[in-house]
Amino acid sequence: MSLATTAAPLAVTRPGRDHTDRGEFRARELSATTLLIAAVGEVDASNSGDMLGYVEHNVTGYQQLVIDLSRLTFFGTDGFSALHTINVRCSRRGIDWVLVPGPEVARVLRVCDSEGLLTTAGNIVSAVAALARGPHTHLQLAK
Repeated sequence: MSLATTAAPLAVTRPGRDHTDRGEFRARELSATTLLIAAVGEVDASNSGDMLGYVEHNVTGYQQLVIDLSRLTFFGTDGFSALHTINVRCSRRGIDWVLVPGPEVARVLRVCDSEGLLTTAGNIVSAVAALARGPHTHLQLAK
């Protein structure tokens, strides 16, 4: 499966900020079944919906997903809400996924995901290895 969006990231600039603060999202196929989505810059109330939409648009057709947020310079609670929605939607679609948080994301996860329900890894290689070990249960859905 080829992915056309790799060369054209979505860039969203926060109002009142310069171009270095924008959140950029990029997708790259790691294998026929695994997609990597990485973000740089900031994820906050102004673009967390864009992150969610970017994941939704690109994950179709894949069985596994790695979301790399290790290079973010800011991550707000709206970003965590987007991760929660991604978790629910991936669970419903049978997509196994792992999050690679950086310091900014880890800070929010300590508060918003204190039970550690989201599967995380220290880097992309560890995330792919975790996916190779088998499915992770992120959410128990009512039938």
